[in-house]
Amino acid sequence: MTFDEAAEAYLAAHESSWKSPVHRDQWRGTLRDYVSPVIGGKDVTEISADDVLKVLNPIWRRMPETASRSRGRVETVLNFAGCNGSNPAR
Repeated sequence: MTFDEAAEAYLAAHESSWKSPVHRDQWRGTLRDYVSPVIGGKDVTEISADDVLKVLNPIWRRMPETASRSRGRVETVLNFAGCNGSNPAR
């Protein structure tokens, strides 16, 4: 399963319970704009800490809050995909 597939499955399972449409849009936008271009096509079992840093490094200094949220969202999606014990975004 690729990261993008895992992200879509996570969103399908959870976003209907989120009360705020803004929150849903932020999740989708962060994944689309910052995460997917870097690791979206990678198998979740092959994502490394270096891959996560490739997502975060370009945005960390200019948008630290976005970078922090992106890291947390990557961690959540990888946990959902079964990478709990070896989650490189943790």
